[in-house]
Amino acid sequence: MKNKKRLIAAGLAVLILVFSLKFSSAEPAVNKEDDSLSIDSVQSVQSLVNGEKKAVKKILKAGNSSEVIQKIKIKGEIKDEMIDRESDHSVISQIKKAKEDPNVKAILLAVDSPGGGVYESREIYEALKNSGKDVYVTMESYATSGGYYVAMAGKKIFAHQETMTGSLGVIMSSLSAQKFLNDNGIKNQIIRSGSQKAVGGLTEDMNEETLKLHKDIITEAYDRFVDVIAKGRNMDTNTVKSLADGRVYTANQALGHKLIDKIAGEEDMINEIKNEKKLFNPEVIEYKKPEATYNFLKSFISETAKAITEEVNKSTSSSSNVQMKYLG
Repeated sequence: MKNKKRLIAAGLAVLILVFSLKFSSAEPAVNKEDDSLSIDSVQSVQSLVNGEKKAVKKILKAGNSSEVIQKIKIKGEIKDEMIDRESDHSVISQIKKAKEDPNVKAILLAVDSPGGGVYESREIYEALKNSGKDVYVTMESYATSGGYYVAMAGKKIFAHQETMTGSLGVIMSSLSAQKFLNDNGIKNQIIRSGSQKAVGGLTEDMNEETLKLHKDIITEAYDRFVDVIAKGRNMDTNTVKSLADGRVYTANQALGHKLIDKIAGEEDMINEIKNEKKLFNPEVIEYKKPEATYNFLKSFISETAKAITEEVNKSTSSSSNVQMKYLG
């Protein structure tokens, strides 16, 4: 059954790929009234035509190219795509660019995220700490859980008046349909080498021993989170633990608890960097994923095929579906 589902998924992926290639052959529209193309546009098209995943350098604010503030944005759930080292525009690759560029004097980290994977959050945090650059953080609509975790690499943290932050903690979740299956005469049978092998699946409830084991795992991750906050905000661990009970904080509350440094925006932070680094007229840049409207259909169908394949693989997997996240 497992192989049959995977063959179906593979077949769907091939059909979608052929379909996408057919519809992506159209040439990009060109404005005949203006033969000039920006460097960014040319780079975007070349990257897509050559099948590359090259990031496009955007100049957000013109200035001295030897005094650069590099903006890196973390938007949405923190997932493995953000730490893909083979992708030139991933968050981890953008940090690498900043690290290797002597003209970059500071990293402006814009966080607009509810958090995400424990591993992914830690990878980004470590990369920022090891970048050799001072990191300055601005929080946008929300910077909770793992979003706050990565912000702990920052020398200073500014938040918008309407920012929601906090939710400091770890979660594990697992959906069980055992009662439904039992009520409908369906019985799951698993042969295990040990009592805790591949537990937490959809077809069975967790027993007390399993719940305790997972709680111990969460506690370890939580303690690491507390330690990161204590170091990042220069607090003692008991103070951090009193704040890290999972609740969210408004910007005013976060300021009162010293979880942020100031309620201000991105322009204020750029001025703060200029003053601290003694920069006269810095250039502000950001590396972004190349985009071209004529290739939207191909990208959409490609991602759909990927999602279908992943879901089929998940449904046929016999391993635990319990995932630990800094999310909330």
